[in-house]
Amino acid sequence: MIGARPAGSTAPLRRAWTLVMVLAVLASAIAHGTASSAAEPKQVTPRPDIWIKLCGLSTGCTIDPLPHPWLGDDVYNVSGFRQKIAVRMEDGEDVRFWITLQNDAEVEDTFVVRGCRGNARFVIIAVKVGLLKRPDWRPDDVTQGFKDGTATFTLPPASEGKRVHLTLAFIAPTTAEGVTYRCPIRISSQSDPAVSDTIVAIMTTY
Repeated sequence: MIGARPAGSTAPLRRAWTLVMVLAVLASAIAHGTASSAAEPKQVTPRPDIWIKLCGLSTGCTIDPLPHPWLGDDVYNVSGFRQKIAVRMEDGEDVRFWITLQNDAEVEDTFVVRGCRGNARFVIIAVKVGLLKRPDWRPDDVTQGFKDGTATFTLPPASEGKRVHLTLAFIAPTTAEGVTYRCPIRISSQSDPAVSDTIVAIMTTY
């Protein structure tokens, strides 16, 4: 037939069309993957986590026998449920609690710590940075900020392995028996104060 193309002349066109289709499929897959990644951002919701542990009674935490487990790791609530430590102590005795602050979100955050103020029968001796068994003047003292709710600590994500430790020391200068004091300690995100976690230290005289 006049003007008819040789049978093999359409092969390059078919190959070119196949290549265009393959590239289109690849572009669609890449675009879909990008959209999926954009739809799944890192966890940016604040996640303060606070734990508590009884160091023990008296200087050196030597009277109460070990071990005392940490309570509150990966537990988040404002009631102190599963994050309470209770201890019985004689009048005139002192007690130390260890506290850990951790950032369980995936971005850096600043936490505000609001503790209790104590009272005439249960007096806060000091709140110091670090895990201390004995009085020590060298670590940073955050007692006033702890009482006022103005103590702040900036922490990277827990995956970087950084935490803040505090020692809370009380004394019970009272002759009354069977008196209980409850000290809630709340940690909240400075970026979103509604997100918080609470531990509780409970002391009873005997």
